[in-house]
Amino acid sequence: MKTNQTDTIQKLLASRAGLPHIKTPIAKCDEEGGCGVTGFMCSIPVAGRHIYEPSVQMHNRGNGKGGGIAAVGLSAESLGIPQDILEDHYLLQVAYIDSSCKEELEKRFITPHFNIFASGMIPTISDHTAIGLEVKPPDVCRYFVRVKPAVLAAFITEHRLETLSERKAEDEFVSQNTYRLNQAFYASLGEKQAFVLSHGRNIMILKVVGYAEQATQYYCLEDFKAHGWIAHQRYPTRGRLWHPGGAHPFSGMHEALVHNGDFANYHAVSE
Repeated sequence: MKTNQTDTIQKLLASRAGLPHIKTPIAKCDEEGGCGVTGFMCSIPVAGRHIYEPSVQMHNRGNGKGGGIAAVGLSAESLGIPQDILEDHYLLQVAYIDSSCKEELEKRFITPHFNIFASGMIPTISDHTAIGLEVKPPDVCRYFVRVKPAVLAAFITEHRLETLSERKAEDEFVSQNTYRLNQAFYASLGEKQAFVLSHGRNIMILKVVGYAEQATQYYCLEDFKAHGWIAHQRYPTRGRLWHPGGAHPFSGMHEALVHNGDFANYHAVSE
């Protein structure tokens, strides 16, 4: 059993070897500081307005240059979809910094690979400055998707991932597709165009160049319900946050990650 698991891990790593990699230059710190993290879970769905006040209490741990929220255990009713679709489909959220790239991005990274149950732009308020935001947040499109069976079968065969469950292989495809999308439309460009905010099931992440609670205000989430909420305020301790891509929370597969503090000696530790 252990040998099979090791073999599967090696094949997974090999499947990622061909992913594009852009060497990121080390930027001078703008300012040192900490992070503010707050959140809660509840057995019943709770409206987004209830993350607002706890987030405001964490302003002393940020400076309005990077804030975000994550919600898990979402409300199918709030999203306007059936409950089984919410639990079964991937909620792929793409932030379009430059909306003119949407058609090209979809042609390259979404429609060839996924069956789309539903898609649409997340509603926003009309004037971002009305809530104190200096930088207009990106337009965000939600896609409820599953990988096309033929595409998934070809991916499994190409990378010899037959020992994985079909769902785990689908998770891996979604993750690698996000990586490629982010490289093409974000990491490799001087002027960033788009990036994936989150791509898991029953989870969403939104972030702004501002404070965390302003994400709930701008994207009209005061009445949106979820079982769990996280808010994060961040100082730009590594490079200038002139767009929300570098703010927390970060997306895993079906997880949202936030951390408190600054990993200042990353290079020394990795060496």
